[in-house]
Amino acid sequence: MSDIEKTPPYLVQLDDGSRFPVNPETLSAEGTDLLHLRGNRYLLVRNGQTTTVVIQASDRRSISVSCASHGVTAVVSDHRDQLLADLGADKGHSGTERTIDAPMPGLVLKINVKPGDAVKNGTSVLVLEAMKMENDIKSRFDGVVSAVRVRAGEPVTKGAILIEFE
Repeated sequence: MSDIEKTPPYLVQLDDGSRFPVNPETLSAEGTDLLHLRGNRYLLVRNGQTTTVVIQASDRRSISVSCASHGVTAVVSDHRDQLLADLGADKGHSGTERTIDAPMPGLVLKINVKPGDAVKNGTSVLVLEAMKMENDIKSRFDGVVSAVRVRAGEPVTKGAILIEFE
């Protein structure tokens, strides 16, 4: 069985840290459905009972779901996100050393910064191709670039230093 077959279609992590797999086909077979009403309003149907929910997406993966006075935030990971996390892509820098390291082996496609550039947390510093996908490698902190240790077109191994900060 391949890694993709073992990985659930979606993995949901709630703000309390709990995690659970979600398979839409299984939910549908169990009588659960989510119908879009308009805007960010949906109708959740479960075993014949309905509830109106509001779903706000702050980015591709982060959502907030509220119903009446209850709410929860969650991060939803698809197959790609889960496989990249297994490769270490969710660990983009080495902490106090003020570097951004390659989260996985790949090919540097594009470098978005140069020495002297001020970078904010979340800024895309380079694009790394891995598993035939382009991955934005983002800074996890504010800082000033002191050195770019790679060039576009260069292959890198997992853990290689890509960008250094002052």
